[in-house]
Amino acid sequence: MGTPRDYSSILMPSYSIRPLNFNQYLHLGKSHKLFQGEFINSICNNEEDPYLYYILSGKINICFLRTDGSSLVIATREAGNVFQSEYRGFASIAGDRLRFIAVENSVIISFTKKQLFDLMEQDRQIMDDLLYVVHMFYATLCHRLMNTACLSSSQRFLTWLDKLCRINTPDRNGHHIIECDLTQQQIADLLFIHLTTCNRLITGLEKEKIIKKTKTHIYVYNSKKINEYLLDESKIIY
Repeated sequence: MGTPRDYSSILMPSYSIRPLNFNQYLHLGKSHKLFQGEFINSICNNEEDPYLYYILSGKINICFLRTDGSSLVIATREAGNVFQSEYRGFASIAGDRLRFIAVENSVIISFTKKQLFDLMEQDRQIMDDLLYVVHMFYATLCHRLMNTACLSSSQRFLTWLDKLCRINTPDRNGHHIIECDLTQQQIADLLFIHLTTCNRLITGLEKEKIIKKTKTHIYVYNSKKINEYLLDESKIIY
């Protein structure tokens, strides 16, 4: 069973996943220093290539860089987390490239594919951790696709709010208090909607006292109304 933190990391990809159990094996890996803005573009083609990276300090964004120079952040990983090298170049197609970019000065420890296989034979927790990382990334991609494909801007925003409500237990008044320090620009970027539209949606729902957005939280006072608007978004005034 997932935890609220797990689900928050899926619905808000800038939120990091839980720390993983690699500390006791760090001496077996190779240390790398990345300054802010530097990136990793290695591809794992054979057993001796780096495959898994443990973040000792700093923060890494997993990004797609497009041919036109624009980028899309898929997920964020922080100290205590891991990320995987691109395997056989599957993710980089045509001019689009998968990159792992240092958000700040970072130190990472790399393990080859062979090392990882040997560790999994010795310690089952390593296998569990790897599965966790793989499926968290997979879930993030799935929900980002489902929340943005073939939906109007208001449906994207409402679907996102509805999912956040479903993973957070309401208080005794039936209100959902959701930790969210994303700015309105970050929410707009996450859902691929225009900032002006995002602002209008938030303002409209606040005027109806359905939600309240602060710097650190989203307060949802009427989740049933959000479901009603998902069925008939024409009722939304923004």
